[in-house]
Amino acid sequence: MLEKRVGMNIAKIFLAGLAAAVLTFAFDGNGFAEKFDALPKAVKATATAHMENAFPLNISSAKSEQSWDYQINTLVNGKHHNIVIDAAGKLVALKDETELAALPSAAKAAIEKQASSAKIVTLEKVTEGGQVSYGAIMRDEAQGTLVQVRVTPDGTLKSKN
Repeated sequence: MLEKRVGMNIAKIFLAGLAAAVLTFAFDGNGFAEKFDALPKAVKATATAHMENAFPLNISSAKSEQSWDYQINTLVNGKHHNIVIDAAGKLVALKDETELAALPSAAKAAIEKQASSAKIVTLEKVTEGGQVSYGAIMRDEAQGTLVQVRVTPDGTLKSKN
């Protein structure tokens, strides 16, 4: 029993060291840390508040109607957790990777209906201004195109591109 505990502790120490090495690599050079440091102060504060236990991936920005929006892409428990923040530091949206089985039944049925001739590539729960919706990117194999849909929890189609 003692040998098993020692082996488990060694495995935990190894995994912790491996995680530290990966984090060091992720923050090296022109990576995440430099991009994060270059963000406006208010954006950094909001991002930090929503990044607990997250593994940083990358940062991007896009011009919105009023100003710039910044998207901080991270992983939490192996799933994508993306944070969208405006230039003033206001949280615009949280986008969390999810699974079809985790959706409310009406939203699940609406996405499955839209995907009748396509394969779901990604699925996310989107929280904007306290409102939740579900987005799916699907690949229509017959036409070779990608289709994006967004539905509400009650299954109402919000958008389709």
